[in-house]
Amino acid sequence: MLLSASDAPRVARALVGLGAVRIASHQPFIYTSGWASPVYVDAQVLMSDVALRSEIMDIAARCMRPLIAARGINAIVGTESSGIAFAAWLAERLELPMLYLRKRPVGWDITAQLEGRLPADAKVLLVDDVTTDGRSKAGTVAALRRAGPVVEDVLVLLDYALYAPQAGTLADHALSLHALATWNQLHEALLASGQLSAEQKATLADFSASPVDWSIRHGGSGA
Repeated sequence: MLLSASDAPRVARALVGLGAVRIASHQPFIYTSGWASPVYVDAQVLMSDVALRSEIMDIAARCMRPLIAARGINAIVGTESSGIAFAAWLAERLELPMLYLRKRPVGWDITAQLEGRLPADAKVLLVDDVTTDGRSKAGTVAALRRAGPVVEDVLVLLDYALYAPQAGTLADHALSLHALATWNQLHEALLASGQLSAEQKATLADFSASPVDWSIRHGGSGA
């Protein structure tokens, strides 16, 4: 994916400016992946700001077009529920069919989790909002592959890109992860915003230095 030097910082600043980034004051956030973190990013708030969501999705479409062409991707699939809106807006810009994948099957055949109609010889891009260590995305892709399409690429708005298991998990499942921004850019945007207290700055610096150790010390997963 071809992000310019200004794209990722712009996405990060948008998330910070919208108040999408929450910083724990006492109790850490425990992600569904099990990691403990002082930060929770609610990327869904982007949906409610028309101007910013249009700008960010324009960035996503521009950056993904070369990959779409190179891979021969012919459909976009969003995850329920966090990826549906983003997948729909991206599919509209790229003029591709859009589907969504349910968290759990509804029905009995191999497409019971997949809503919409796959094109012939389907090769799809999976779209979601945020990823931590890649494990949930690998599980989602496994469910999607059971419906028949080729899936090699996942797009997220934010990839923390901090957890060592991610690279191995993605490689094991033959996946490439593409992100509009990472934690490093988000952290820089938070610092530049002037919104952080001295205590918050120290907490985020400690987290960034060793997120796994931070998680273990605060009751979360360590691997």
